[in-house]
Amino acid sequence: MYPDYHMHTTLSDGCETHSQMLAAAQGRGVSEIGFSDHISVKPVGWSMPLSSIPLMVEAVESLKGESGAVTVKLGAEVDYVVGKEAQIAELLKQIPLDYCIGSVHFINDWNFDTDPSAFKGIDVDAFYREYFSMVQRSAKSGLYDIIGHCDLAKKFGYYPSFALDRLFEETARVFSDYGVVFELNTSGRNKPCAEFYPSVGFIQMLHHYKVPVTLGSDAHKGSSIGQFFPEAVALLKRVGYSELALFSNRSRFWLNL
Repeated sequence: MYPDYHMHTTLSDGCETHSQMLAAAQGRGVSEIGFSDHISVKPVGWSMPLSSIPLMVEAVESLKGESGAVTVKLGAEVDYVVGKEAQIAELLKQIPLDYCIGSVHFINDWNFDTDPSAFKGIDVDAFYREYFSMVQRSAKSGLYDIIGHCDLAKKFGYYPSFALDRLFEETARVFSDYGVVFELNTSGRNKPCAEFYPSVGFIQMLHHYKVPVTLGSDAHKGSSIGQFFPEAVALLKRVGYSELALFSNRSRFWLNL
């Protein structure tokens, strides 16, 4: 049994409540779940209002004592926004998180994660360079414990003209230098790119630089909790990983694979 640290509820863009997600998790073979609703200092429809943060904390804390065999953790998926680092840091100080996932969904004002039409006609090579620069800056910011779906740029199946090895290596080195964990996010299998985030080649590079890993399904409904985890764990073992990073009160500890 393994943890699932990435899921969303009706507080942000999920389809089910915290209680419903927990009930589903109890039948999905996971050892612990971390709720990670979207928080963004840049207003966007799929993120919960900042005024809902106390509701998020209350909802998760109320489940911690009645979760049975499934441990419940309080996480958040917090957008990295250039120039807003101090505001994000101040916001995070007010939340008793077990862990914080940092994600890049915006290039300037373009929410590339939900607007694939804008890929047509753009310089995809430049987009990839800017995306990975943003991911590296998010790791350097010191705001986050985990970097979420760290090659999300590929979601809609648009790829650069050049091999990505150099960007993978630069990013893996930054992750290692700044002590963040990467997330093997299994939801990419259901997207046009049809593979995990990150790709196998990127995972191999992250392992080479000894970057720790955790698991997340990015579930927006209970039936997606733990999706593809047996395959994901087998891949991690094949690459050479022997443990997963777990979190409590923003401190890291380990679970053997």
